[in-house]
Amino acid sequence: MLKGVVPEDLLAAVPSSFDIIGSRQGALAIVELPDELEPYKLEIADAVRRLNKNIKAVLRRRGARSGPYRLYNYEVLIEGPTEVVHREHGYLIKVDPTKVYFSPRDQSDRAELADMAQDGERILYLFAGVGPYAVAIAKRRKVRWIYAVELNPWGFKYMVENVKMNKLTSVVPVKADVADFCSAFAARADRVLMTLPLGAKDYLDLVLRCVEDGGYLHFYYTGPEEDPFGEAEELVRSLCGGCAVVSRKIVRDYAPHVYKIRIDVRVRRT
Repeated sequence: MLKGVVPEDLLAAVPSSFDIIGSRQGALAIVELPDELEPYKLEIADAVRRLNKNIKAVLRRRGARSGPYRLYNYEVLIEGPTEVVHREHGYLIKVDPTKVYFSPRDQSDRAELADMAQDGERILYLFAGVGPYAVAIAKRRKVRWIYAVELNPWGFKYMVENVKMNKLTSVVPVKADVADFCSAFAARADRVLMTLPLGAKDYLDLVLRCVEDGGYLHFYYTGPEEDPFGEAEELVRSLCGGCAVVSRKIVRDYAPHVYKIRIDVRVRRT
């Protein structure tokens, strides 16, 4: 086989395994490649870049999310700027995915949550990252306030910029640990978002106290394909006997045979 030539049967599997983050002003691609494609990674990166003229950099995702800020490790395949402005559903998200987690694959879920929210609501958005759900909701609804809580200093920085860039007045970025914030939170929220599928369960008991009686909790988790919602629902019921799961959704694939899921919970205090 000639050096630099990518086998067609291998390359055919690549398009479903990469994300594009950005806009016409500039974008980057993030690819996932199995070990058997290691010898062709640079050729594949070049092929991905040629698919979209706006792509300036190509990164390869390596391993699972890890560390205190739940970030992926990346290998640079084509060097270029990693800070981009991503456009979706009429709003803008500035982000550098090497510094703070962001997935364009969640945009339909963001739109769905924005449709669920009601004018006048008080919303608490935990593990907010660069604030994409807050932006999506605030652009569609005249909410009373959204406190968006994030510990990662880069996530907080970009969230502040995104609030300004989208001219939002109802979103309040907060740099804090979720446990510290919720422990000191004196108000109650009509709707709470826990969008971190791994680790959020450790805060569930504390967070439930922040939800108004009759309010809603959107709890994200991971579950196996044979029973994606069972463990998440059991966690909620074990801590809140009066709570009721009103809807369920498989957000997207998370890993082989594992889904990222969301359960929508009506909180009732017994």
